[in-house]
Amino acid sequence: MPAFIQLVAGAPDSDDVQFSPGRIAGILVAVEQRLEINLVAAVIGVWIFAVRRQAEGKTIMKHRLTVLALGILSGLYACSSGDPAGNQDTSGTTAPEQEVSQAGAAATDSRPNILFIVADDMGFTDIGAFGSEISTPNLDRLAYGGVRLNNLHAASACRSARLMLMASAGAVAASDPYPEAYRGAVLSLDYATIAELLQDAGYATYAAGKWDLGDVPGYLPVSRGFDRSFVQGRGSASFFAEIFRGAFGYWEDDREVTPEDVPEDFYATRAYTDRMLEYLQSTEEGTPWFAYLPYTAPHWPLQLPDDWLDRYAGRYDDGYDALREQRFRRAAEAGVLPAGASLDLFEPVAEPWSNLSPEERRRYSRAHEIFAGMIEYLDMSVGRVIAYLEESGQLENTVIVFSADHGASAGEHGVDTGRDPGGGGGPTDMPDDIDNRLENFGRRGSWIDHGRGFGEAATAPFRYHKGTLAEGGLRAAAFVYYPAAVPAGGVSSEFMTFMDIMPTFLEIAGTGHPGAGPYRDGRVISDIVGRSAWPHLTGRAETVHPPTDAAGWASGLGGGALIRGNYKIINQAPPGGEGSTPWRLYDLSVDPGEHYDLAAEHADIVAEMVEELETNWH
Repeated sequence: MPAFIQLVAGAPDSDDVQFSPGRIAGILVAVEQRLEINLVAAVIGVWIFAVRRQAEGKTIMKHRLTVLALGILSGLYACSSGDPAGNQDTSGTTAPEQEVSQAGAAATDSRPNILFIVADDMGFTDIGAFGSEISTPNLDRLAYGGVRLNNLHAASACRSARLMLMASAGAVAASDPYPEAYRGAVLSLDYATIAELLQDAGYATYAAGKWDLGDVPGYLPVSRGFDRSFVQGRGSASFFAEIFRGAFGYWEDDREVTPEDVPEDFYATRAYTDRMLEYLQSTEEGTPWFAYLPYTAPHWPLQLPDDWLDRYAGRYDDGYDALREQRFRRAAEAGVLPAGASLDLFEPVAEPWSNLSPEERRRYSRAHEIFAGMIEYLDMSVGRVIAYLEESGQLENTVIVFSADHGASAGEHGVDTGRDPGGGGGPTDMPDDIDNRLENFGRRGSWIDHGRGFGEAATAPFRYHKGTLAEGGLRAAAFVYYPAAVPAGGVSSEFMTFMDIMPTFLEIAGTGHPGAGPYRDGRVISDIVGRSAWPHLTGRAETVHPPTDAAGWASGLGGGALIRGNYKIINQAPPGGEGSTPWRLYDLSVDPGEHYDLAAEHADIVAEMVEELETNWH
């Protein structure tokens, strides 16, 4: 059956046909816009006939007159259909125009699926296509088959990045206090999410992975636009079927899951993949889908199934200083480093490897072995999803975006020797029931991270790591794969942020944001901040942002940062410190490592940018 008729009448071969006036109206407006003729009068007779026959209990699709009329409309529309993935422009889209775009895109049935994969706490050089020694063949295939991004800015920590992503707004603006929720806050209802807007546009929407935007009813994924979801509602949880820091932390749709509800051999990365495959397989044929797969790996607690624990045994015995040099060299060979990147002035925060005792070295290197295994397991899991898309014939029509959610984790949980009080961010409490003996690393009951030194090795040549507003905390390794429109083998150094992901996905779907104003369920929503990167990614535009655009971040420990054009200001204290310092100014186009402070030379620029940050981003 033609896609146009499927939109009107529902699934093929169905006797339960539902003729929606809203659906018909949207189709007529879309056809009228494309053909520049008035079809309403021509079809009104068919509409009246259809309604009467349906009222009589007859099935519309059994009546030839209706089929003929709908077929004519289908043919007329097909003659004028376009390419929503390649040619839509969402700038300034109004609500009526959005409805037209949605109707037209659905009628052609050509809109791409969107698969968005996120790795949690992964560093810039932690996959092969960005310089890693870790085996990531599935991600590398996609990265080299698309465009790699070396100037995508997320946030300094997990929840802030997800707020910016889902709302296309600053993390401060998108967060609402909610004392009963984890972290005491939720994603504000003042913002429509990516999933809600794609759901409005006719996409099936699924989530499997880390949510971290509200673990209370009304704020879970099922209430924020996702048709199905299996998520870790909190910021952290065990990868196994056990209580961690007082909770299990998993939710399926609107039901909280307990350890007794899952198999004894439950492992979170495998479970997310299994659920997502189930959701995709359940999608009605011809319906485009948005799959959000924010894996919790390799976030702490670093854990793996027993048969994966020793895959990198002995690989990191030379330590993090040697690894940092090796990663930088391979990243340079891979062509993924931005202009000006260098280790010449890099100053690590971690204690030199040569100063550590044999016991300290064993603990750090063993922890990083497990971290590396988690990334390879994630890659293997992505390979399962890609294999399904290939087997089902959907890969060619699926836009795949992969990204870390910020810079590399640098937590000292379970490995801290007292040299670095407070570790590299995250909770400092260690419950009595945690078993962090070396022989239990990565198993049930353990709570370890890989330490600041290995975190820095994965973010170099950028300064610092997760938990900071320096480039090592904000820059996220990412790539976009869609051979139908995105040229293969490229590297983009164009500035982008997580706030640009929503408008990019909306443009891919042939729709747009409705703008500030009334929305579903009586809500009044705010407008978005981001811009679509799709014209740039598909080679139709040189830039994503004009030089006057700005993006700002605030730190819970004090200080802030703002990027406008090539310049960045920051006054956050170095790792281990709190509060703020005098403002520093860097030109990231030539100094991505933040080595040369230009504040004294350009006090006027600093003053302008500080005012922008305090006015719009705090």
